Amino acid sequence: MDMRAAQWWPAQWWPAQWWPAQWWPAGRAWLATIGLGLGCALSACATGTGTGAGTGAGAGAGAGATAATTGPAPAQGASAALRFCPKQPAAALRADLSHAVPRSLQEELVPLGVSGDGQIAYVSAWTPGFAGVAELDIATGKLREIQRFADPVTDQADGTSGGQWLVWEETYSLQTLDDFTVYSFDAAAGRLRALGHSLAGPGAVAWPSPWHGPAVSGRYAAWAQGYGPGGLVEIRLANLATGQVRVIRQGHVQPPFFDGSLVVWPESDSPGSQTALHAYSLVTGRAAALPPVLRAVHGTEFVATDGTRTAYFSADLTELYYSPLQQQRASMVLRLPPGVDFADLSIGRGALAWTTSRATYLASTQTGAYSQVTPDYGYATGSGQVMLVSDAPSRKAAHPVLALHVVSAAALAGPGCGG
Repeated sequence: MDMRAAQWWPAQWWPAQWWPAQWWPAGRAWLATIGLGLGCALSACATGTGTGAGTGAGAGAGAGATAATTGPAPAQGASAALRFCPKQPAAALRADLSHAVPRSLQEELVPLGVSGDGQIAYVSAWTPGFAGVAELDIATGKLREIQRFADPVTDQADGTSGGQWLVWEETYSLQTLDDFTVYSFDAAAGRLRALGHSLAGPGAVAWPSPWHGPAVSGRYAAWAQGYGPGGLVEIRLANLATGQVRVIRQGHVQPPFFDGSLVVWPESDSPGSQTALHAYSLVTGRAAALPPVLRAVHGTEFVATDGTRTAYFSADLTELYYSPLQQQRASMVLRLPPGVDFADLSIGRGALAWTTSRATYLASTQTGAYSQVTPDYGYATGSGQVMLVSDAPSRKAAHPVLALHVVSAAALAGPGCGG
Protein backbone atom coordinates (compact mmCIF):
# COMPACT_ATOMS: atom_id res chain seq x y z
CA MET A 1 0.00 0.00 0.00
CA ASP A 2 1.25 3.47 -0.82
CA MET A 3 2.01 5.33 2.42
CA ARG A 4 0.86 8.73 1.21
CA ALA A 5 -2.50 7.38 0.12
CA ALA A 6 -3.46 6.47 3.67
CA GLN A 7 -2.62 9.71 5.34
CA TRP A 8 -5.69 11.82 4.81
CA TRP A 9 -8.56 9.59 3.81
CA PRO A 10 -9.69 6.54 5.78
CA ALA A 11 -10.13 3.26 3.97
CA GLN A 12 -13.74 3.23 5.17
CA TRP A 13 -14.36 6.36 3.10
CA TRP A 14 -12.58 5.93 -0.25
CA PRO A 15 -10.53 2.75 -0.69
CA ALA A 16 -6.92 3.65 -1.40
CA GLN A 17 -6.80 1.67 -4.63
CA TRP A 18 -9.34 4.04 -6.17
CA TRP A 19 -7.09 7.05 -5.87
CA PRO A 20 -3.58 7.86 -7.10
CA ALA A 21 -1.26 8.82 -4.27
CA GLN A 22 -0.88 12.41 -5.45
CA TRP A 23 -4.57 13.04 -4.68
CA TRP A 24 -3.96 12.94 -0.94
CA PRO A 25 -2.54 15.98 0.90
CA ALA A 26 0.22 15.55 3.46
CA GLY A 27 -0.51 14.87 7.09
CA ARG A 28 1.01 11.80 8.69
CA ALA A 29 -1.41 11.56 11.56
CA TRP A 30 -4.06 10.26 9.17
CA LEU A 31 -2.42 6.85 9.00
CA ALA A 32 -4.36 6.09 12.14
CA THR A 33 -7.69 6.53 10.40
CA ILE A 34 -7.23 3.27 8.51
CA GLY A 35 -6.76 1.39 11.75
CA LEU A 36 -2.96 1.28 11.85
CA GLY A 37 -2.36 3.45 14.88
CA LEU A 38 1.13 4.90 14.66
CA GLY A 39 2.24 3.01 17.75
CA CYS A 40 1.84 -0.27 15.88
CA ALA A 41 3.15 1.03 12.58
CA LEU A 42 6.61 1.09 14.14
CA SER A 43 8.85 -1.69 15.35
CA ALA A 44 8.34 -0.45 18.90
CA CYS A 45 4.71 -1.50 18.73
CA ALA A 46 2.23 -0.76 21.48
CA THR A 47 -0.30 -3.35 22.61
CA GLY A 48 -2.90 -3.00 19.91
CA THR A 49 -2.22 -0.13 19.36
CA GLY A 50 -18.08 21.61 2.09
CA THR A 51 -18.24 24.22 4.77
CA GLY A 52 -19.94 24.70 8.07
CA ALA A 53 -20.49 22.48 11.07
CA GLY A 54 -22.06 19.08 10.72
CA THR A 55 -25.70 18.55 11.50
CA GLY A 56 -27.60 15.79 13.19
CA ALA A 57 -24.67 13.85 14.64
CA GLY A 58 -22.83 17.13 14.86
CA ALA A 59 -23.08 17.14 18.62
CA GLY A 60 -21.29 13.82 19.14
CA ALA A 61 -17.87 12.39 18.40
CA GLY A 62 -19.35 9.62 16.30
CA ALA A 63 -22.71 8.03 16.91
CA GLY A 64 -22.94 6.64 20.40
CA ALA A 65 -19.90 8.44 21.77
CA THR A 66 -19.84 8.46 25.55
CA ALA A 67 -18.61 11.37 27.64
CA ALA A 68 -17.32 10.31 31.03
CA THR A 69 -14.88 11.05 33.81
CA THR A 70 -13.18 8.20 35.58
CA GLY A 71 -10.16 7.54 37.70
CA PRO A 72 -9.10 8.60 41.18
CA ALA A 73 -10.48 11.70 42.85
CA PRO A 74 -8.32 14.81 42.45
CA ALA A 75 -5.61 15.28 45.02
CA GLN A 76 -6.04 18.04 47.57
CA GLY A 77 -5.56 21.39 45.85
CA ALA A 78 -6.15 19.92 42.38
CA SER A 79 -8.89 21.03 40.03
CA ALA A 80 -12.02 18.95 39.70
CA ALA A 81 -12.04 16.81 36.55
CA LEU A 82 -13.53 18.67 33.60
CA ARG A 83 -16.69 17.12 32.28
CA PHE A 84 -16.93 16.85 28.48
CA CYS A 85 -20.32 16.90 26.76
CA PRO A 86 -21.63 17.20 23.18
CA LYS A 87 -23.31 20.47 22.18
CA GLN A 88 -24.62 21.95 18.97
CA PRO A 89 -22.22 24.70 17.79
CA ALA A 90 -22.90 28.08 19.40
CA ALA A 91 -23.72 31.08 17.20
CA ALA A 92 -20.14 32.41 17.16
CA LEU A 93 -18.76 29.01 16.19
CA ARG A 94 -21.38 28.60 13.46
CA ALA A 95 -20.37 32.01 12.12
CA ASP A 96 -16.67 31.07 11.97
CA LEU A 97 -17.46 27.78 10.25
CA SER A 98 -19.77 29.41 7.71
CA HIS A 99 -16.84 31.35 6.26
CA ALA A 100 -13.77 29.94 4.56
CA VAL A 101 -10.51 31.59 3.61
CA PRO A 102 -11.44 32.60 0.03
CA ARG A 103 -8.29 31.22 -1.57
CA SER A 104 -8.91 27.81 0.01
CA LEU A 105 -12.10 27.50 -2.06
CA GLN A 106 -10.10 27.66 -5.28
CA GLU A 107 -6.71 26.01 -4.68
CA GLU A 108 -5.25 23.25 -2.55
CA LEU A 109 -3.93 24.69 0.70
CA VAL A 110 -2.90 22.20 3.38
CA PRO A 111 -2.39 23.89 6.79
CA LEU A 112 0.87 23.21 8.62
CA GLY A 113 0.35 25.65 11.49
CA VAL A 114 -0.56 29.19 12.44
CA SER A 115 1.39 32.16 13.75
CA GLY A 116 1.08 33.12 17.41
CA ASP A 117 -1.04 36.18 16.59
CA GLY A 118 -3.40 34.14 14.42
CA GLN A 119 -2.90 36.33 11.34
CA ILE A 120 -0.71 34.01 9.26
CA ALA A 121 -1.32 30.38 8.33
CA TYR A 122 1.60 28.28 7.17
CA VAL A 123 0.56 26.01 4.32
CA SER A 124 1.63 23.61 1.65
CA ALA A 125 0.15 25.16 -1.50
CA TRP A 126 -0.52 24.00 -5.03
CA THR A 127 -1.59 26.99 -7.13
CA PRO A 128 -1.27 27.80 -10.86
CA GLY A 129 1.83 29.90 -10.19
CA PHE A 130 3.38 28.28 -7.14
CA ALA A 131 3.72 24.93 -5.40
CA GLY A 132 5.56 24.70 -2.12
CA VAL A 133 5.58 25.94 1.48
CA ALA A 134 4.23 29.44 2.02
CA GLU A 135 2.78 31.98 4.42
CA LEU A 136 -0.92 32.68 3.89
CA ASP A 137 -2.32 36.01 5.06
CA ILE A 138 -5.64 34.87 6.51
CA ALA A 139 -7.33 38.24 6.03
CA THR A 140 -6.26 38.93 2.44
CA GLY A 141 -5.52 35.44 1.08
CA LYS A 142 -2.13 36.60 -0.16
CA LEU A 143 0.59 33.94 -0.39
CA ARG A 144 4.20 34.71 0.47
CA GLU A 145 6.63 32.11 -0.85
CA ILE A 146 8.93 30.38 1.64
CA GLN A 147 10.23 27.50 -0.49
CA ARG A 148 9.17 26.05 -3.83
CA PHE A 149 8.88 22.32 -4.38
CA ALA A 150 11.45 21.12 -6.90
CA ASP A 151 8.85 18.67 -8.22
CA PRO A 152 5.24 19.68 -7.46
CA VAL A 153 4.00 16.21 -8.42
CA THR A 154 5.99 14.29 -5.81
CA ASP A 155 7.24 16.80 -3.21
CA GLN A 156 5.19 17.43 -0.08
CA ALA A 157 5.69 18.89 3.40
CA ASP A 158 4.60 17.96 6.90
CA GLY A 159 5.36 20.51 9.61
CA THR A 160 4.54 22.48 12.72
CA SER A 161 4.81 26.11 13.78
CA GLY A 162 5.64 27.57 17.16
CA GLY A 163 6.28 31.22 17.93
CA GLN A 164 8.32 32.74 15.13
CA TRP A 165 9.46 29.42 13.63
CA LEU A 166 8.00 26.97 11.16
CA VAL A 167 9.72 23.58 10.85
CA TRP A 168 8.84 20.90 8.32
CA GLU A 169 10.02 17.68 6.71
CA GLU A 170 9.98 17.80 2.92
CA THR A 171 9.60 14.44 1.18
CA TYR A 172 10.32 13.60 -2.45
CA SER A 173 8.44 10.45 -3.37
CA LEU A 174 4.87 9.13 -3.61
CA GLN A 175 6.08 5.66 -2.62
CA THR A 176 7.98 6.40 0.60
CA LEU A 177 8.25 9.08 3.28
CA ASP A 178 11.68 7.93 4.42
CA ASP A 179 13.74 10.25 2.20
CA PHE A 180 13.32 13.77 3.59
CA THR A 181 15.01 17.04 4.48
CA VAL A 182 14.17 19.02 7.62
CA TYR A 183 13.85 22.78 7.13
CA SER A 184 13.21 25.70 9.47
CA PHE A 185 11.91 29.16 8.64
CA ASP A 186 12.42 32.14 10.94
CA ALA A 187 9.43 34.38 10.23
CA ALA A 188 10.95 37.32 12.12
CA ALA A 189 14.16 37.32 10.09
CA GLY A 190 12.79 35.73 6.91
CA ARG A 191 15.57 33.13 7.07
CA LEU A 192 15.30 29.60 5.66
CA ARG A 193 17.68 26.94 6.99
CA ALA A 194 18.22 23.23 6.28
CA LEU A 195 18.53 21.44 9.62
CA GLY A 196 19.19 17.90 8.48
CA HIS A 197 18.37 15.00 6.22
CA SER A 198 17.25 11.40 6.57
CA LEU A 199 20.05 8.85 6.92
CA ALA A 200 20.86 6.40 4.13
CA GLY A 201 21.40 2.72 4.79
CA PRO A 202 22.61 -0.11 2.51
CA GLY A 203 22.26 0.68 -1.18
CA ALA A 204 21.82 4.40 -0.42
CA VAL A 205 18.22 3.72 0.62
CA ALA A 206 17.03 5.81 3.56
CA TRP A 207 16.45 3.97 6.81
CA PRO A 208 12.72 3.76 7.68
CA SER A 209 11.58 6.66 9.88
CA PRO A 210 8.39 7.22 11.90
CA TRP A 211 5.60 8.93 9.97
CA HIS A 212 5.34 12.18 11.89
CA GLY A 213 6.34 15.81 11.40
CA PRO A 214 8.72 17.73 13.68
CA ALA A 215 7.67 19.18 17.04
CA VAL A 216 8.36 22.87 17.73
CA SER A 217 8.48 24.88 20.96
CA GLY A 218 10.08 28.29 21.41
CA ARG A 219 13.48 28.21 19.73
CA TYR A 220 13.69 24.39 19.65
CA ALA A 221 12.54 21.67 17.27
CA ALA A 222 12.75 17.90 17.63
CA TRP A 223 12.03 14.98 15.35
CA ALA A 224 12.59 11.23 15.02
CA GLN A 225 14.45 9.53 12.19
CA GLY A 226 15.69 6.04 11.45
CA TYR A 227 19.38 5.26 11.74
CA GLY A 228 19.67 1.47 11.59
CA PRO A 229 18.04 -1.93 11.03
CA GLY A 230 15.28 -3.40 13.16
CA GLY A 231 13.41 -0.14 13.61
CA LEU A 232 16.22 1.76 15.32
CA VAL A 233 15.28 5.43 15.59
CA GLU A 234 17.00 8.48 17.06
CA ILE A 235 15.59 11.72 18.50
CA ARG A 236 17.23 14.86 17.10
CA LEU A 237 17.02 18.23 18.85
CA ALA A 238 17.69 21.49 17.00
CA ASN A 239 18.37 24.95 18.38
CA LEU A 240 16.52 27.01 15.78
CA ALA A 241 18.37 30.21 16.63
CA THR A 242 21.79 28.70 15.91
CA GLY A 243 20.95 25.76 13.65
CA GLN A 244 22.87 23.39 15.95
CA VAL A 245 21.45 19.83 15.92
CA ARG A 246 22.31 16.99 18.28
CA VAL A 247 21.09 13.46 18.94
CA ILE A 248 19.56 13.10 22.40
CA ARG A 249 18.26 9.51 22.28
CA GLN A 250 18.64 6.35 20.23
CA GLY A 251 16.80 3.04 20.32
CA HIS A 252 13.22 1.89 19.87
CA VAL A 253 11.76 5.35 20.19
CA GLN A 254 8.85 7.17 18.59
CA PRO A 255 8.33 10.83 17.59
CA PRO A 256 8.85 13.45 20.32
CA PHE A 257 6.74 16.31 21.61
CA PHE A 258 7.47 19.25 23.90
CA ASP A 259 6.04 19.72 27.38
CA GLY A 260 7.28 23.04 28.71
CA SER A 261 11.07 22.70 29.06
CA LEU A 262 10.97 18.95 28.40
CA VAL A 263 11.38 16.95 25.21
CA VAL A 264 9.22 13.83 25.67
CA TRP A 265 8.96 10.68 23.55
CA PRO A 266 7.47 7.15 23.72
CA GLU A 267 10.00 4.35 23.99
CA SER A 268 9.87 0.59 24.39
CA ASP A 269 12.49 -1.65 25.92
CA SER A 270 12.34 -4.02 22.94
CA PRO A 271 10.43 -4.40 19.67
CA GLY A 272 6.88 -5.50 20.40
CA SER A 273 6.71 -4.21 23.97
CA GLN A 274 4.39 -1.39 25.00
CA THR A 275 5.84 2.09 25.08
CA ALA A 276 6.25 4.39 28.07
CA LEU A 277 7.21 8.06 27.99
CA HIS A 278 10.73 9.37 28.66
CA ALA A 279 11.93 12.98 28.98
CA TYR A 280 14.98 15.16 28.37
CA SER A 281 15.41 18.57 29.98
CA LEU A 282 16.27 21.56 27.80
CA VAL A 283 17.52 23.27 30.95
CA THR A 284 19.98 20.65 32.23
CA GLY A 285 20.68 18.76 28.99
CA ARG A 286 20.01 15.47 30.78
CA ALA A 287 17.30 12.87 31.28
CA ALA A 288 14.48 14.24 33.44
CA ALA A 289 11.52 13.02 35.46
CA LEU A 290 8.09 13.14 33.88
CA PRO A 291 5.35 15.32 35.37
CA PRO A 292 2.68 13.22 37.12
CA VAL A 293 0.15 13.62 34.31
CA LEU A 294 2.46 11.85 31.84
CA ARG A 295 3.53 8.96 34.04
CA ALA A 296 0.36 7.01 33.32
CA VAL A 297 0.65 7.31 29.51
CA HIS A 298 1.50 4.00 27.84
CA GLY A 299 1.21 2.59 24.35
CA THR A 300 0.37 5.82 22.50
CA GLU A 301 2.19 8.67 20.80
CA PHE A 302 -0.93 10.81 20.54
CA VAL A 303 -0.24 13.31 23.33
CA ALA A 304 -1.01 17.05 23.18
CA THR A 305 0.13 19.49 25.84
CA ASP A 306 0.77 23.21 26.21
CA GLY A 307 2.86 22.81 29.34
CA THR A 308 -0.21 23.08 31.58
CA ARG A 309 -3.12 21.22 30.03
CA THR A 310 -2.60 17.69 28.69
CA ALA A 311 -4.68 15.34 26.55
CA TYR A 312 -3.93 11.92 25.09
CA PHE A 313 -5.56 8.87 23.53
CA SER A 314 -5.63 5.33 24.86
CA ALA A 315 -3.41 2.78 23.13
CA ASP A 316 -6.36 1.38 21.17
CA LEU A 317 -7.39 4.90 19.98
CA THR A 318 -10.88 4.69 21.49
CA GLU A 319 -10.60 6.80 24.68
CA LEU A 320 -9.66 10.45 25.26
CA TYR A 321 -7.98 11.50 28.52
CA TYR A 322 -7.61 15.07 29.75
CA SER A 323 -6.04 16.94 32.67
CA PRO A 324 -6.02 20.72 33.31
CA LEU A 325 -2.83 20.49 35.41
CA GLN A 326 0.62 18.93 35.10
CA GLN A 327 0.46 17.61 38.66
CA GLN A 328 -2.95 15.98 38.19
CA ARG A 329 -3.54 12.58 36.66
CA ALA A 330 -5.77 12.72 33.57
CA SER A 331 -9.35 11.46 33.57
CA MET A 332 -11.05 9.61 30.75
CA VAL A 333 -13.48 12.16 29.29
CA LEU A 334 -14.71 10.51 26.09
CA ARG A 335 -15.10 6.95 24.82
CA LEU A 336 -15.89 6.21 21.18
CA PRO A 337 -18.40 3.59 20.06
CA PRO A 338 -17.30 0.37 18.35
CA GLY A 339 -16.07 0.91 14.81
CA VAL A 340 -14.87 4.50 15.40
CA ASP A 341 -11.27 5.45 16.20
CA PHE A 342 -9.43 8.62 17.12
CA ALA A 343 -7.04 9.79 14.42
CA ASP A 344 -5.48 13.11 15.46
CA LEU A 345 -5.19 15.44 18.46
CA SER A 346 -4.29 19.13 18.79
CA ILE A 347 -4.38 21.71 21.57
CA GLY A 348 -4.71 25.49 21.28
CA ARG A 349 -5.54 28.41 23.52
CA GLY A 350 -8.75 27.43 25.29
CA ALA A 351 -9.39 24.66 22.77
CA LEU A 352 -8.85 20.97 22.25
CA ALA A 353 -9.34 19.45 18.79
CA TRP A 354 -9.59 15.83 17.79
CA THR A 355 -10.41 13.91 14.65
CA THR A 356 -12.03 10.51 14.48
CA SER A 357 -12.51 8.18 11.53
CA ARG A 358 -15.76 10.10 10.93
CA ALA A 359 -15.28 13.83 11.60
CA THR A 360 -13.35 16.57 13.42
CA TYR A 361 -14.42 18.13 16.73
CA LEU A 362 -13.51 21.19 18.81
CA ALA A 363 -13.92 21.38 22.59
CA SER A 364 -13.66 24.30 24.98
CA THR A 365 -11.20 23.55 27.76
CA GLN A 366 -13.09 26.09 29.88
CA THR A 367 -16.50 24.42 29.73
CA GLY A 368 -15.88 20.94 28.29
CA ALA A 369 -18.55 21.43 25.62
CA TYR A 370 -17.56 20.03 22.22
CA SER A 371 -19.04 20.24 18.73
CA GLN A 372 -18.54 18.61 15.36
CA VAL A 373 -16.87 21.14 13.05
CA THR A 374 -16.51 19.27 9.74
CA PRO A 375 -19.21 17.41 7.81
CA ASP A 376 -16.83 14.47 7.40
CA TYR A 377 -13.27 13.69 8.48
CA GLY A 378 -11.19 16.83 7.94
CA TYR A 379 -8.37 18.16 10.08
CA ALA A 380 -7.68 20.80 12.75
CA THR A 381 -4.45 22.44 13.86
CA GLY A 382 -3.56 25.58 15.73
CA SER A 383 -1.65 27.42 18.39
CA GLY A 384 -2.08 30.76 20.05
CA GLN A 385 -5.18 32.70 19.07
CA VAL A 386 -6.94 30.48 16.51
CA MET A 387 -7.56 26.96 15.29
CA LEU A 388 -7.48 26.14 11.58
CA VAL A 389 -10.10 23.63 10.45
CA SER A 390 -9.92 22.00 6.99
CA ASP A 391 -12.92 20.28 5.47
CA ALA A 392 -12.56 17.08 3.51
CA PRO A 393 -12.72 17.54 -0.30
CA SER A 394 -16.13 17.45 -1.93
CA ARG A 395 -14.87 15.56 -4.98
CA LYS A 396 -11.81 13.71 -6.16
CA ALA A 397 -9.20 15.80 -7.95
CA ALA A 398 -5.45 15.83 -8.56
CA HIS A 399 -5.20 18.71 -6.07
CA PRO A 400 -8.48 18.83 -4.16
CA VAL A 401 -9.92 22.01 -2.71
CA LEU A 402 -10.00 21.86 1.10
CA ALA A 403 -12.13 24.65 2.54
CA LEU A 404 -10.12 26.25 5.36
CA HIS A 405 -11.94 27.84 8.33
CA VAL A 406 -10.44 30.04 11.02
CA VAL A 407 -11.97 29.48 14.47
CA SER A 408 -11.18 31.89 17.29
CA ALA A 409 -10.92 30.75 20.88
CA ALA A 410 -13.77 33.13 21.73
CA ALA A 411 -16.08 31.26 19.35
CA LEU A 412 -15.94 28.22 21.64
CA ALA A 413 -17.41 30.15 24.56
CA GLY A 414 -20.93 29.04 25.33
CA PRO A 415 -23.04 26.86 27.62
CA GLY A 416 -21.00 24.37 29.59
CA CYS A 417 -21.65 20.88 30.90
CA GLY A 418 -22.99 21.73 34.35
CA GLY A 419 -25.85 19.97 35.95
